[in-house]
Amino acid sequence: MYDRVCVINGWALFAHPCFIEQLKQAIDKVVQLQQKYPNDYLKKNDTKRLAAIIKLVTEIIPNDPANIAFRLGDTLGGKRKHWFRAKFFQQYRLFFRFHAESKIIIFGWVNDERTKRAYGDKHDAYKVFGEMLNVGHPPDDWNSLLKESIDSPHLTEFINDEDILDVVRERTKNPAKQIRINLDEI
Repeated sequence: MYDRVCVINGWALFAHPCFIEQLKQAIDKVVQLQQKYPNDYLKKNDTKRLAAIIKLVTEIIPNDPANIAFRLGDTLGGKRKHWFRAKFFQQYRLFFRFHAESKIIIFGWVNDERTKRAYGDKHDAYKVFGEMLNVGHPPDDWNSLLKESIDSPHLTEFINDEDILDVVRERTKNPAKQIRINLDEI
């Protein structure tokens, strides 16, 4: 049906360009850290954040995207309850939508250090994402979101990159470094 689609637990995974851009920036930061601090880059917050994003995208969300822990309530407004979010590291949010019948998950956006969760702040993750939806980038309606996501670079180009997978493996193989994201924390 689609070229180069990442399928996990029966869910086809797509990413909107807004998410892809944030993912690229996170990857670039880790690559720079790896060059600058070859012995310590795994301890850096940017590396931990990237590994958490990859784990959410490839394991946790596709395991059960409808999990009640991902529900937003009225945070983006009553007409946007079809959006879900995964919380991680207290101030980070990964926003996504899914369509159960077609078994598709679309990752819309993930905030960064400039847009951490800070209630009432003009740079709060929810406020910024709500404004993005208001201007249609990413679009709020499913069909437009899907079309733009299908036409964008595919997740497989990023999450199957051996260097990125090595970072995730390194962060998770040692229990002291393990990324701990469980549904009780989300």
